[in-house]
Amino acid sequence: VTSLLRFIGMTNPFPILRWYLFKSGLLTSTGCDHGAFVRTSASTGQPDLQIRFIAAKPLGADGMTTYTQFRNSKAPEDGYTFQLIAVRPKSRGEIRINSSNTHVKPSIDMGYLNNSADVRTLTEGVKLARQLGKNVGWEEYLGEEVYPGIDVQSDAEIHEYAKNTVHSANAGVGTCRMGTGNDAVVTPSLEVIGVKNVRVGDSSVICTIPGGQTATPTVMIAERCAAFVRSMKNKIPTAFHVEKKKITSSSSSKKATAAAGTA
Repeated sequence: VTSLLRFIGMTNPFPILRWYLFKSGLLTSTGCDHGAFVRTSASTGQPDLQIRFIAAKPLGADGMTTYTQFRNSKAPEDGYTFQLIAVRPKSRGEIRINSSNTHVKPSIDMGYLNNSADVRTLTEGVKLARQLGKNVGWEEYLGEEVYPGIDVQSDAEIHEYAKNTVHSANAGVGTCRMGTGNDAVVTPSLEVIGVKNVRVGDSSVICTIPGGQTATPTVMIAERCAAFVRSMKNKIPTAFHVEKKKITSSSSSKKATAAAGTA
């Protein structure tokens, strides 16, 4: 359906008009409304791979190219995509605070595929996607494989393809993990340790990434944070005094661990 969304180098107005008038057509779909959670190995207790079916041909192998360049495309070709996501990644990245000045950007290392288990998961995902594409019923839609391409067959070749095309699946968590240990950033009541009157109420407090989408647990965390704040309303004074203090920076930087979904 990709070609139907673009018209002579611009967004095709007809699908928009059809949805606006009749609430029907291409725009009634999220664009990613079919998929599956699967185990890539019999030894895996829980699904470690998510497959998203997208009725569109990507503009590039790295995935992000389609998102960033689609609006500049002239007339994309039709096709379909199996997007593969390691939903329980073992790889870990880190964020380091470089200064006490909030305008100084932190150092971010996503750490994609620094654990070989994630490479194996995505490799098995490519093999499974190819099997799905050959299933009975797809014959009239089956065309030439574009990515990774028929020349990429061995595990080593698929490994290399995964390493060169992996990107975020928008589910990074754990940079302000909640807990009581030395690696915790916030308390179980979402208060930042060592800082008064500051709470964190988003997915960064999650210690272990969920094996699916993070939107619902993030809403739950935000609601819980709001409840904590509301419970403090009778304890907040009507007037207060802020004492000026000198802020000193430590030679060591703060470190937090992040888990990132890969695709």
